[in-house]
Amino acid sequence: MKFEYTIKTYSINTLREAGVDIEEENSIVYACRPDGECEIHQMGVEQLDNLSGILNEMGSEGWELIELFFHQSGIVTFWKRAIKVS
Repeated sequence: MKFEYTIKTYSINTLREAGVDIEEENSIVYACRPDGECEIHQMGVEQLDNLSGILNEMGSEGWELIELFFHQSGIVTFWKRAIKVS
């Protein structure tokens, strides 16, 4: 089986337009401990639903999320999907 890969970034403006509130007082906080355990803090249910909606758009096109990380300019995601071989 062969795969294709893509990297997609979601800018701060894109996140705002989708209803993911990234203002300082409601910031998305993604923290990793020294043992590698990472989690999201201070993010409301509505924001999580909105973020899920953004990610599910790619999923509905057959893409599988491989990695997601938060960056000062937004969110960076890595995706893969199977390519049909004839």
